[in-house]
Amino acid sequence: MEADPKFVKDVINAGGKSLKKCMQCATCSVVCKLSPDENPFPRKEMIWAQWGLKEKLLRDPNIWLCHQCNDCSAYCPRGARPGEVLSAIRAAVIANYSFPTFFARAFLNPAYFPLLVAIPILLLAIYFAAFAPHGFTIPEGEVMFSHFIPHEHVELVGMALGAWVGVAIIIGLYRYWTALSKERGRVIYVPTGDGEVKAPQDILTAFVSSIIEILLHSRFKECGESKYRFYAHLGIFYGFILIGIGTTIAFVYLLMGKELGLPLTDPAKIFGNIGAILLFGGATWVIYERIVRKDKIGFGGYFDWLFLGTLYVVAISGILTEVARYANVAAAYYLYLVHLVAVFVLLIYAPYSKFAHLAYRTIVMTYEKCYGK
Repeated sequence: MEADPKFVKDVINAGGKSLKKCMQCATCSVVCKLSPDENPFPRKEMIWAQWGLKEKLLRDPNIWLCHQCNDCSAYCPRGARPGEVLSAIRAAVIANYSFPTFFARAFLNPAYFPLLVAIPILLLAIYFAAFAPHGFTIPEGEVMFSHFIPHEHVELVGMALGAWVGVAIIIGLYRYWTALSKERGRVIYVPTGDGEVKAPQDILTAFVSSIIEILLHSRFKECGESKYRFYAHLGIFYGFILIGIGTTIAFVYLLMGKELGLPLTDPAKIFGNIGAILLFGGATWVIYERIVRKDKIGFGGYFDWLFLGTLYVVAISGILTEVARYANVAAAYYLYLVHLVAVFVLLIYAPYSKFAHLAYRTIVMTYEKCYGK
């Protein structure tokens, strides 16, 4: 085993500032309801991180089985906050396996934030200069976003960038799955945690089972100190799904040649607005708890807050844009631009931000069901 002092600094800088306080008392592993008896976490991860055992942590699936309930942080006698340390380790894992790695590294360093925002702004400027029918001109009369930026252009750019996101996340997941596979030997059974054993699942069954668990947020129900996370995460998760359904309906309208100045009673608007309310409510709840209970459950690092902040800007700018459009005020166009930039930062950088948790956790839960913890 080779120690990597730089990795220790990376974990500390990513939000694991309390790492060095751990005295290996094992309270964290004892109180965690998600930690399996046969291979408990996060005690071993804390000592590996202190020693700088980068390679072991980069191939450790247990860091993704942690749902950051923060029971461990609440009961830690030294204030080492294992939940935040594991969150920082997960950020380092994303940075290590992502493609290209540069963007993931940028999400670990606040100095790169202006660049992350400048890229979508620059792309918008290029669009208005080269492709917009009337350049950067605020249309007169009734507010219609299609007169400002044709919806077809937004959808085409979205599909192109979405394809890039898909390629980037698949490469990252392939790299990670390959690393996990190198660590396993021949598996005879999968421990259940209650002294019994069961045959491992085939990969397709395991994947479907993991998706169902994620849809139900089953493991979040085990949280003690942070029970709110179950409901707040459900709001954020299903908020995105409903917004996605509304967006898909609107895209179908475009294919049918229908104008998108839709009334509030249209199905696309109903799904989208309910989703926006859930997204805003869930994000607000998470931010409130982090601020009010920071001494007990932790405040989080830059990696966490960049995602939460972007999420919040997306929700608020989207709501304000719609309100301004129905109020028929020109400010709607400027709010629309802010919303587009925020959506870009949230979605196009998804393979490198905390958004990637969804993908990495899914394949680790699948791995767990196939090969054991």
